[in-house]
Amino acid sequence: MSEEEAAEKPKPSRRSSRAAAEKGQKSKRRRIVVASDSDDSGEEFKPDQAGGSSDEDDEEGVSSGAEEEESEPETEPDSPVKPVKRKRPSEKPAISKNKPDTPKRAPAVLSSVASDTKSRLSAFSAPDNFESQSGGANGTEGGPTVWDHEKLDWLQDGKRKDAQRKRQSDENYDPSTLYVPEDFLNRTTPGMRRWWQLKSEMFDTVLFYKVGKFYELYHMDAVIGVNELGLTFMKGTWAHSGFPEIGFGRFSDVLVQKGYKVARVEQTETPEMMEARCKTMARPTKFDRVVKREVCRIITRGTQTYSVLDGAPSETQSKYLLSIKEKNEEDSAGHGHVYGVCFIDTSVGRFHIGQFQDDRHCSRLRTLVAHYSPAQVLFEKGNPSAETLKIFKAVVSSTLQEGLNVGSQFWDAQKTLKVLSEEDYFKESNENGSVLPPTLKAMTSESDALSLTPKTGYELALSAFGGCIFYLKKCLVDQELLSMGNFEEYVPVDVEMDQAGGASCFFAQTRQRMVLDGVTLANLEILQNGSSGGPEGTLLERLDTCCTPFGKRLLKQWLCAPLCNPSSIGDRLDALEDLMGAPSQATEVTDLLKKLPDLERLLSKIHSMGTPLKGQDHPDTRAILYEEVVYSKRKIADFLAALEGFKVMREIVSNMEPVAESFKSKLLRQVVLLKTENDDGLFPDLSPELKRWDTAFDHQKARTTGVITPKAGFDPEYDQALNGIKECEKGLQEYLDRQKKRLGCKNLSYWGTGRNRYQLEVPDSISERSVPEEYEVRSTKKGWKRYSTKEIEKLFSELQSWEDKRDAALKDCMRRLFYNFDKNYKDWQTAVECMAVL
Repeated sequence: MSEEEAAEKPKPSRRSSRAAAEKGQKSKRRRIVVASDSDDSGEEFKPDQAGGSSDEDDEEGVSSGAEEEESEPETEPDSPVKPVKRKRPSEKPAISKNKPDTPKRAPAVLSSVASDTKSRLSAFSAPDNFESQSGGANGTEGGPTVWDHEKLDWLQDGKRKDAQRKRQSDENYDPSTLYVPEDFLNRTTPGMRRWWQLKSEMFDTVLFYKVGKFYELYHMDAVIGVNELGLTFMKGTWAHSGFPEIGFGRFSDVLVQKGYKVARVEQTETPEMMEARCKTMARPTKFDRVVKREVCRIITRGTQTYSVLDGAPSETQSKYLLSIKEKNEEDSAGHGHVYGVCFIDTSVGRFHIGQFQDDRHCSRLRTLVAHYSPAQVLFEKGNPSAETLKIFKAVVSSTLQEGLNVGSQFWDAQKTLKVLSEEDYFKESNENGSVLPPTLKAMTSESDALSLTPKTGYELALSAFGGCIFYLKKCLVDQELLSMGNFEEYVPVDVEMDQAGGASCFFAQTRQRMVLDGVTLANLEILQNGSSGGPEGTLLERLDTCCTPFGKRLLKQWLCAPLCNPSSIGDRLDALEDLMGAPSQATEVTDLLKKLPDLERLLSKIHSMGTPLKGQDHPDTRAILYEEVVYSKRKIADFLAALEGFKVMREIVSNMEPVAESFKSKLLRQVVLLKTENDDGLFPDLSPELKRWDTAFDHQKARTTGVITPKAGFDPEYDQALNGIKECEKGLQEYLDRQKKRLGCKNLSYWGTGRNRYQLEVPDSISERSVPEEYEVRSTKKGWKRYSTKEIEKLFSELQSWEDKRDAALKDCMRRLFYNFDKNYKDWQTAVECMAVL
């Protein structure tokens, strides 16, 4: 049956489909299950409420191209839920698949919820084999499937254009964008139109597109979802797959590890909010009558932060995002290369920025890449020289490499400093307004009080930092990472440490260290073996008996730059001797260290959950999440795990206390002695802070409910609101006592709930004449009249405003709690560094 015929004869096909459905129950059940989004849209979007989201519903059963226009008007006026239409090219499939299944199914749903739930869940299991499933997916028995998106002429390889309409053959073609013709967009349904708009802005990214409680993958993304994640194609002529919201962490991580970029697109409006928005518009179009969706996060291999939605990290070693800028050859006049670099481990949030001269073999760059293995490299298009590109190809070939446009994406030093001054990233870490952290301040010219001019010798470093900020901004994590103010100047290992002087970690200042460049590390198989490139049989694997993830990361850095200063080496050997001399303590401490979580990453996580910078302008704060309670519980579990970890650290220090005084090793004394009690000690005294957090809120209750209720004295705003409520209630009670005396009746009481509280209930036994004039009748019941007065109304409105403040304080309480904890970041971080050394 051709599409025209299908459009002309909708009714017969509907009947025949029902007949077929009664015959073939099995295939019918399968069809319903798989269109989980259209099922789900019935629950989420309530299409029967005054057509509130009619187009949203169309969107769930979206097809593609010209078919959509035909399928939209076809609905049964008497049906409670809109059926999903899909045309089929061949006759046989058309009969079985073109049916408005939803009305037919309604009684079944009522009778057996359990079986429906089971079958819906089965839609998310991996298919037995991809061939059979993709072959029959769009009704063409045998032969490979050709999806609708593969038939679009402007999407064909060789015919594609980027958003600026440059062809693929053009040297300035931007593969990360796509030109989607306007007439095509106007033919699609509203939800699909939004999907194509987002896809045109990030063509190189897989979109996890939220529809109700599910993340949906469409067209080319759906094909990736089936091939890489083992999802199942839903039936239809256009590729389509998906999974429930709670599976986001697992599925996104698999794709990111395989080198894909993943964008999480959330609904940032409920259907009610959309209705309200449309009412304010003069003439809303069908494209307005769809809930808003925004990109809330883009995740790549180099920008994973492991938020509560993302789940736990799969490996302990750091993965860096490296941004690099090279001085043009003409400028460096044959004296090798000059590089500006900026690299960051986004799971910890520490930036390393530096600029250095290199020889013609790029030895220092090779060493940098070997010591801090990048997961992703950013560079300015057309900037790196042939030698540099060779290194990228040889040393970091498996790494994601991305060229950014000059100026607009990869900023120069001036623009970087300008953005830093405008964006207020560092407002939190400095009470006196937004001031650059000392490391960055040192890179700006002393003659410029506003810090908008780079210091000579740091132009490339700041430009590389600019490229990095742009990319973090694009991935929507710039605020949470930059506001930590955690910067360190990167100085190549072979440049004397004296010059650096600015290394923030006190264990780094060890005068001389041996230079193990990239070639040496590879030849000696220190970090990777020569055969498989894995850690098996390497020196790192042999030596790594560290109990904590942050200890493992520090050991790797120590191995890359071993000590060659006799006194420092002697001190480390003394430390071993000291520990061997106190075997019982050493064993106890080792057991305790094994209990520690990855506190370095947890601190970064708590910072990003607490930062007020992520305020209302970040789309994540507007996202409608259905598993909100699960995420709140995860946040609280992370926070409590961090507190437990620091308690264990305190225990370790007190265990070592009796023997620490006799230690010969200065390094060991620094690590295990409290700085408040001993001049040598560097470990901060965490007891008062930990005590404060123990009494701040009920930990067990918070763990089970996902809500934090602070105890008195901890959150001033919450306490103030509670006091206000107490005062108002006291005032209302005093007023009631006065009225009892005035009317000479002890039975007077307040009546009502919610917004109708505090009506004076007066028995009819009191005559009308004795009721004062200011009493206004509100309601009556047999034997009683209920009154209100101006004074009651005034007190009650005051009470309500305090109650609103209390609720708002509770809602924001978790964020403020994390923020307060994060204010002591320096102490917590120092404690972690001490334990890492131990």
